[in-house]
Amino acid sequence: MADDLRSTPTGASRSIDDRILDSALEILKERGPLAVNIESVSAEAGIAKTTIYRRYDDREALLKAAINSAKIEVDIPSDLSTYDTFRWLLHEASELADNVVGRGTAAAMLIIEDPESVALLREMIKVRASRLSALVRSRVDAGDLRADLDLGLVATILLGAVLGQIIRGGSVDDEWAESVLELLWPAFAAPEALGQATTRSTPADTPAFEV
Repeated sequence: MADDLRSTPTGASRSIDDRILDSALEILKERGPLAVNIESVSAEAGIAKTTIYRRYDDREALLKAAINSAKIEVDIPSDLSTYDTFRWLLHEASELADNVVGRGTAAAMLIIEDPESVALLREMIKVRASRLSALVRSRVDAGDLRADLDLGLVATILLGAVLGQIIRGGSVDDEWAESVLELLWPAFAAPEALGQATTRSTPADTPAFEV
């Protein structure tokens, strides 16, 4: 029988909140945003629809809360070279893939089957792209990357590589990240940094990056 919160303690309430959002994210990842609704989340989580409606007025509010719950801000290690930092970021992108962006979500963004939901997802990705652009700018200022790099294009290429790999059904793992960087590094790096890919330290004021 589905759970109801009318007589549950606060601790159980927090646990049910997590179950609701985790179930919504799982549906989003596997089946896309159109599949996320009160009924499907209720069935996935084993929680009464009335319990979910106490927290979210409609599917749009539930979907937005689920996407926001997946945001994790992490500090980029300060002792990595620029090359290794990019590799680290590509590895961290697997967290985004695991938590939010499955094949269902990626496909929905391509065909725009639900404009409002896709707008939410694009806003999430835009935030990540802006943080990645700030990171690239700091490495250009440090002399590790070419001064004429288009910062937005670099962010698009890296994020696009992750989404493309997910759509293909491939693994976003260390081996994949290394192959991507081996291809892109010669186009990104300043001439003097090409031979020092894994030895230079990053600036101390490297911004935090949200995955």
